Amino acid sequence: MTDKVIALLGFAAKSGALAFGVKECVSAIKKSQAKGVFFATDISAKSRKEILFHCDKFGVRAFELKFMSSEKLTKSVGRKCSAVVVTNNSFNEPIVSYLTSGREEI
Repeated sequence: MTDKVIALLGFAAKSGALAFGVKECVSAIKKSQAKGVFFATDISAKSRKEILFHCDKFGVRAFELKFMSSEKLTKSVGRKCSAVVVTNNSFNEPIVSYLTSGREEI
C-alpha cells in the first residue's frame, strides 16, 4: 500500500498536480484547488495546526502519512516539503482509497 501511495504522489508531482509546502498548501486550500492534503509524520506542530485549521474551514480532507517522514516525502515528490496538496482528483481518489482502507484520516 505505501509503495502505491508514494508512486501516486510522485506521478502527481511530475504532472503538476501538487502544491508543495505549508504556504502553497494553504493557498491551494483557500483557492478551492485542493482535493486532498497529505503531510509527513514529522511536520511541525505549528504547520500541522495551520493546515488542519484551513482544511476544517474549507472542507478538505487531510491525511497524516504515518509511514512517511519529511525526508521520504521529499524523495517521493522531488522537492523539499513536509506537506503536499493534490489538486487533481485522478490522483487524489486512489491515494485516499489506499489510506482510508488503513484508517489514516484525521
